[in-house]
Amino acid sequence: MNKKICITIGDIEGIGLELLIKLYLKNKIKNFIFFTNFKIFNTYLKKNRIKISINLINKNRYNAKKLNIYDFDAKDKINNTVLSIINSYKYCIKNDQKGIITLPVNKKKILKYQKNFTGHTELFEKLSNSRITNMLFIHKNLIISTLTTHVKIKNLIKQIKKKNYIYDKVSVLNKTLKEDFNIKKPKILVSGLNPHAGEDGILGEEEIKYIYPQIIRLKKNNIKVNGPVSGDAILIEKNLKKYNCFLFIFHDQALIPFKYISKFKGINYTSNLKLIRVSPDHGTAYDLVGKNIAKEDSIKNCFSFIERIYKNKKIDKNK
Repeated sequence: MNKKICITIGDIEGIGLELLIKLYLKNKIKNFIFFTNFKIFNTYLKKNRIKISINLINKNRYNAKKLNIYDFDAKDKINNTVLSIINSYKYCIKNDQKGIITLPVNKKKILKYQKNFTGHTELFEKLSNSRITNMLFIHKNLIISTLTTHVKIKNLIKQIKKKNYIYDKVSVLNKTLKEDFNIKKPKILVSGLNPHAGEDGILGEEEIKYIYPQIIRLKKNNIKVNGPVSGDAILIEKNLKKYNCFLFIFHDQALIPFKYISKFKGINYTSNLKLIRVSPDHGTAYDLVGKNIAKEDSIKNCFSFIERIYKNKKIDKNK
């Protein structure tokens, strides 16, 4: 069997599954394996009056003319969401597949089954036993990353002041840009934490104490990185032409401009795992379900992105 893309079900009540099925029925996506409890998924299909010919790959060989499902036991819809992630990861690693597309989930629901669940990124770090990963957001040629992931604002300073934290994260990001994106000499621009990057200590000293010293250290290791600069000025036209990646300190600082620019066509990529993991950047969007107005671009872009990164990784391994 040729290598496939694995897809998790996400929140079955969210927009992700609806968009995936639309793309499949339009024949715009192919060569993938869908991970879900068959009974739960079949109930969804019947409820929404959707007819799809299904092949269970647990029992049969991959069938290109049908929707190929990896079936497993699940207690209910939420348990199905969690087990879909875990089973897709195990299958992808064991069978050396191209990568995983994770459809959006609702963290609050998952917490009933998975204590301390804060997001896909952190769960895949644990599954992959990866100490350092990067959360990246990609739209066309724009690459944005975050120094921290799903961290409470009150805990940000404690996180970034950890020994080697900034240095290690930027070093891995630089490696990712080289190997996964095939950028020979990446140029990275780092934002500040405080307004106006602290205004030389007037609005905060975190830039002076924790961020700038690590940037100097990274430069001495021949990593092309500059900053910290004010978060509100990092994505100006001059910088967009000069830098390959823009590193923000925390989640919303990066996601607000990214989602405005990408118009929900962007994707989320977790680097430095044992596999390629991407996700559409539109969330569960319950308010759009059934209205036939949500855009399919983000999921489509996930497919093309996995193919791109998979090809680059193969080239890098053969060097």
